[in-house]
Amino acid sequence: MFKNVVGLIVEYNPFHNGHLHHIQEIDRLFDNNIKIAVMSGDFVQRGEPSLINKFEKTKIALSQGIDIVIELPTFYSTQSAEIFAKGSVNILAKLSCSHIVFGSESNDLDKLKRIATISMTKEFELSLREFLAEGLSYPTAFSKALFDEKLSSNDILALEYLKAIKSTNSKIEPYSIQREKTGYYDDEKDNFSSATYIRKILSGNEKKENKLNKIKNLVPKFSYKILEENFGVFSCLSDFYDLIKYNIIKNHSELKNIQDLEVGLDNRLYRYSLENLSFDEFFNKVLTKRITISRLQRILLHSLFGLTETITEKVKNKVPFVKILGFSTKGQEYLNYLKKAENYNERKILTSNRNLKEILNEEEIELFNFNELCSQIYRIKSNYINIGYPIIKKD
Repeated sequence: MFKNVVGLIVEYNPFHNGHLHHIQEIDRLFDNNIKIAVMSGDFVQRGEPSLINKFEKTKIALSQGIDIVIELPTFYSTQSAEIFAKGSVNILAKLSCSHIVFGSESNDLDKLKRIATISMTKEFELSLREFLAEGLSYPTAFSKALFDEKLSSNDILALEYLKAIKSTNSKIEPYSIQREKTGYYDDEKDNFSSATYIRKILSGNEKKENKLNKIKNLVPKFSYKILEENFGVFSCLSDFYDLIKYNIIKNHSELKNIQDLEVGLDNRLYRYSLENLSFDEFFNKVLTKRITISRLQRILLHSLFGLTETITEKVKNKVPFVKILGFSTKGQEYLNYLKKAENYNERKILTSNRNLKEILNEEEIELFNFNELCSQIYRIKSNYINIGYPIIKKD
């Protein structure tokens, strides 16, 4: 079949030149490959709604050389780096990936592997807990437990991918690619920029034409076309404040069960949701030194979805389904090849909503419906037609 089955873990929020470079490097490094992307759907790991919906992102990914796009369900995509990574790696394992290729600021795979091994020891865990008990945020405590080793954002995710591979005894081989030109928060350099910088431009106060002109050289042509077509329907977390507020007030007594919510935060959420009409004022009142902005954003989304610790425990170590959002002709060929494998039914691969009861058990169907509900919530504020899946790109 294919010599190299290469997995990518992505968000494409939005798809930019750095992402295209990632794909081109895979083609340069791995001959006879098929590229499988596990992609955050309508909500992303920073605890925000995706700039454009998962179907539009799938079209872009397929147009730029990805062969199979799999949705990373919301119960993984809006979690901490650890759970985000573990869910993604486990999904790629279901597709029998031989390699996982990720961007890295340091591009020092041996060093990252050493840190991953250290961070899985009991000694490290104890040290981390001690620093957290001092009131430090998780990233700061993590760094101090590593003797003040500073890791950039992509290296943190890379570390979690390596830990996930190790903890699940996966045969997937990791491979890092130098993150090109810019860091996570950097501005434009030589037509490369971070997705954060592009979102910042698109959410600014300038005229539509000015915004689009600024990003034109930072994204591939087809990505630009999709962004232009969707201009005006971009949503941000503050757009969901009325829904978040309603859920916090209505479900105050149940907030303690929400994933990642620490003791006492439920009362802060309730109190400040009652006191503040403005999202920014509410957010800044709730925020503490212990909680990062991204973590609080994730907690607010979890409260909106009803994503509890119980749901997280169900999916943390076992993938309930693999939802294929789209594929190329080559991707379809590979999926047909997998169908011939003896353990195909165990892979829980979905290419439509038909025959769910024949493929998934009752609990897996509940989790599938939970993910669908999250997309329905997304569509309240960022309307799009649920066109169905998979999207098929013909050669």
